[in-house]
Amino acid sequence: DYSQQTEISTIPECIISADSLRLQQVIDNIISNSYKYAGTSIYISAEIREGFLEVSFRDFGGGVDAEELPLLFKKFYRAKNGAGKSGTGLGLYISKYLMMNMGGEILGEKASDGLIFKIKLAII
Repeated sequence: DYSQQTEISTIPECIISADSLRLQQVIDNIISNSYKYAGTSIYISAEIREGFLEVSFRDFGGGVDAEELPLLFKKFYRAKNGAGKSGTGLGLYISKYLMMNMGGEILGEKASDGLIFKIKLAII
């Protein structure tokens, strides 16, 4: 959190199955993208749901068009709001790969103002 604009709610106590280095990489990618593309604060919340710790990262920027949302995890895909900003279109693709290999998942959804990325981590 290099810009220190995150607000983090209480995270439920649990034991998850994850590679800590790769999980850090995924979280860094989500937060970096929010700062780069939304330029707003980020609200992080967590809850236990159906055997997973679900962590949500919500920004309050312009978001992306609904039809672009499923494409964000495609290799080399850059959303329209990425024009003029550095990047390769690999961050979310790699994050999805890492989450799948940890037995988890990463999802994106449109909010009324901004985007929400959720990572689901298996509870052991």
